[in-house]
Amino acid sequence: MGEPVLVALLIADRVIEEKNGKKGIIGTFTTFNAPSFPVSFPPWFIYAAVTNLAGDHDFAINLVHALTNQVAGGISGKFSTASTDQVVELIIPIMKAVFPSEGKYDLTFQVDSAPLGARVLSVVHAKGSP
Repeated sequence: MGEPVLVALLIADRVIEEKNGKKGIIGTFTTFNAPSFPVSFPPWFIYAAVTNLAGDHDFAINLVHALTNQVAGGISGKFSTASTDQVVELIIPIMKAVFPSEGKYDLTFQVDSAPLGARVLSVVHAKGSP
């Protein structure tokens, strides 16, 4: 078995699973507009897909302010896959993440404590807000 491969890491308003197993990724984005700080947003989702793994594995997602290293949120869990050619699709609801200030936040995805991929999520002060 080679290295795990991250197929997708998306941030969305919603991710649904249809009765046929297909995933619907609704409202992808890279920026939150905040009226003030600290701020928390309604539930949002992360869709992650990984392959080239077999057996039981742990995953973790961390959200950290890029400049201050202040943690805005994190979540962890487990998944299992029968073979290395299977793509494991994870739908991860983010119920509460608190962003202490404006800026860029690094969203990292790890499998078995090893970094596998990352995204940047920008949080900006909304124009016209106090």
